[in-house]
Amino acid sequence: MARSCERNCDRIYSFGRKFLENCLLSDRSLMSQEALWTIDNLQRLHNAIFGNLDQGARDFTAKLNDQITSTGDVETMSALVAEVLGIYFLFPSNVGRSRKTELLSQVLEWGGKTLDKDSDLVKCFEHGIGSGGQSYNTRRPFEIGFLIEMALAFKKKSAEDQGNLAGSPWKMMEFLDAIDASSSRQIRHMILHILFPDDFERISSREHKKRIVEAFETMADGSDGHDRQLLSIRKELEHLFPDEVVDFYRPPLVDVWNQAGNAADDYIPMAALHYKKQIVLYGPPGTGKTHTAKALAEQIIRPKLLEKYGAKNYFQNMSKVSSEIERRTHRLQLHPAYGYEDFMRGLRITSSGATEYQHGYLPQLVKTISQDDHKIPHVLILDEMNRTDLSRMLGEAFSLLENRGEEITLPGVNAGEPAQKLNIPENLYVIGTMNLIDLSIEQMDFALRRRFLWVYHGFDADALVSAAYSRWTRASNKIDWAEVEPDFRKLASAAGSLNSVIASSQLLGPQYEIGHAYFLDIVPLLIDDLDKRRRQGYLWNTKGAPRRPVEQLWDYALFPLLQEYLVSIDPQSRAKVLGELRKAFVSEPVAEA
Repeated sequence: MARSCERNCDRIYSFGRKFLENCLLSDRSLMSQEALWTIDNLQRLHNAIFGNLDQGARDFTAKLNDQITSTGDVETMSALVAEVLGIYFLFPSNVGRSRKTELLSQVLEWGGKTLDKDSDLVKCFEHGIGSGGQSYNTRRPFEIGFLIEMALAFKKKSAEDQGNLAGSPWKMMEFLDAIDASSSRQIRHMILHILFPDDFERISSREHKKRIVEAFETMADGSDGHDRQLLSIRKELEHLFPDEVVDFYRPPLVDVWNQAGNAADDYIPMAALHYKKQIVLYGPPGTGKTHTAKALAEQIIRPKLLEKYGAKNYFQNMSKVSSEIERRTHRLQLHPAYGYEDFMRGLRITSSGATEYQHGYLPQLVKTISQDDHKIPHVLILDEMNRTDLSRMLGEAFSLLENRGEEITLPGVNAGEPAQKLNIPENLYVIGTMNLIDLSIEQMDFALRRRFLWVYHGFDADALVSAAYSRWTRASNKIDWAEVEPDFRKLASAAGSLNSVIASSQLLGPQYEIGHAYFLDIVPLLIDDLDKRRRQGYLWNTKGAPRRPVEQLWDYALFPLLQEYLVSIDPQSRAKVLGELRKAFVSEPVAEA
């Protein structure tokens, strides 16, 4: 069974069936007895949103208010929108209950109604099923549009066809895919799981499903489509481990395909990486590039170990697997003094005092790999590759990266020895990290850039909240995370606002954005500021003023860093820019969900 969310989600599944029976098979409301989900109402709502699509900079609720008002029936449309949003919010766990109920209450108030905080729908908001990721929020109108289109298309079916769809998970899947053949809408995956939790995984990302199928390919039965393949993989895993919970977002399964866990890390094109075998993660400092590089190395190696050992031996020997991954992951910290002689080949003084040519890091690594199982990858992490002259350091390897399998002769032949040759094996992957603040990507050698995939690794609001959660649960026992989570989401929003101002500044720019790691110092600052009393607003008070931890984070972490970035400009201009940046950060943000 795919009902493997971290808490009991039966209430959500029951409400999903209520949505199917009340709203799709009938026209009834979720929260009253009125006929709300009619074709006419849904069509009017669709026309109001997409016939008057507002893609401006205003926030979602302001746009939605105008669109509902344009229908001329605010009472009915606000009630319908509130229920549409209720279905939209059933699945995601990365939006808190308070934000979900706040938005529904606001929409209902437009039509003169109030939200019953004890309703079945609100009780479903206690926790979610799985993360929707940041994109589920940023593309909300299009996700909601898919839900409305789905309801309209369903209602236009005959009663017999509707019954067939309601009773068959695979017919329902085909019906949804006819609306969006690309399966790109996350709500498509959410609806299928909520309605048929025994057949569809609690996965809202098409890319995640694809990666899992690729990682567990040897366990799939060859069915068509990722959803059917996932079900066959699940059945095989449940057969091998009948007493274990099979959840692709929990260890040890998540470790096979996605070291980032629930994070929506869809930006790394794995198929292209397996083809190219070289990638550079570049971006501002503090964005976790090294952490991602290590996680990506595991993601490259683990599936091949699973294939080699077989599922049963793999999962019963996790310590051995971890040792194998560690042995095959090689991290090299680069610096200005590191060059060709260290990496490729150079003169060394022997113990006898003689001088001879000796292999550098890469040829020695290649020799080690050649003695290993060539089907299992090795990964070389070149950390902070912008700190050295990379073209000089690579030397002959420069062309070998693009022409795997070819062999070249290395310069420098010792007396009485044959010339040394080198080729780069197919199972060696290279992952580089680069801070844009130290060296712009445009300054890199164009021929060198061609040999790598380049993936921007910037500020990540979800990563900030996730890392804050980990630090909070490890360090604090005074206040439960649920109490402070809304404030940390506000912090993530404030950090995003600060970075937006930095990116648009003529004196700074995107390369000076501040990575999420810099904001985590607020965790110990807040813990130090806490007492055992609950209060309204832990980082910003009820009047929107920043509390002491926010001020301290600015004064002791962010201000010194930004001041250093601006050290070359005149004091008056610097003070003005710093004032604008402080205002962008400390002003109470809206924790948009």
